[in-house]
Amino acid sequence: TNRVELPDTDESPDFSAGADAGLTVVEVTPETVQSILASMSRYQSYSRTITLQYSWTGGTGTMTAQVRADGGWSRCDTLLASGVTEHSIVGGERLWYWYDDDKQALEGEADQRSQDLLQYIPTYEDVLALDPGQITGTGYEEKDGARCIYVEVYREELGYLERYWISVSSGLLTAAETEKDGRVVYAMSSSQLVSPLAGGEDAFTLPEGRVLHRPGE
Repeated sequence: TNRVELPDTDESPDFSAGADAGLTVVEVTPETVQSILASMSRYQSYSRTITLQYSWTGGTGTMTAQVRADGGWSRCDTLLASGVTEHSIVGGERLWYWYDDDKQALEGEADQRSQDLLQYIPTYEDVLALDPGQITGTGYEEKDGARCIYVEVYREELGYLERYWISVSSGLLTAAETEKDGRVVYAMSSSQLVSPLAGGEDAFTLPEGRVLHRPGE
């Protein structure tokens, strides 16, 4: 997979190019950003924390998700605004879903969008499928300490202005925002990224005790 070298510019002096061999210098524009993202790969083994904030007329809500991923499998434990924790595992084109007190998980089919949707974050496929005419801004930015590719999208039919920050080093979505009528109604951020996954021996175990995947195997 090609790696992206961040340019050394007056606007982003901390993004100076490294001395690593094999880096590919690319310019991020509305015409090239989708192909750049398509060429990137995500970390395959990691853990991280995702914080989600929602806002609506008269109220706000926050959810926190603990995510663990390994070898094409992912587990997400999400503390909902209601105080209930929901759990999900995705892998092998299947998904399992349950709540804290459940003794049995619901099982169904999964696709390439399921992992992100169960984490309540935008999917790469949404960005890659955009009409380039909807992309209103691109570039390299630092977000929450990570060097990122930035994409701004205006969805005229919904009146939404969406912003995405994708980490150059991990290939993961680091942050996202949705703005409506000048107000941020959705915000996603991530922290505590560790790769490879550590201490995840029981991560992919269903409530009835069945082990779906063992990290590193």
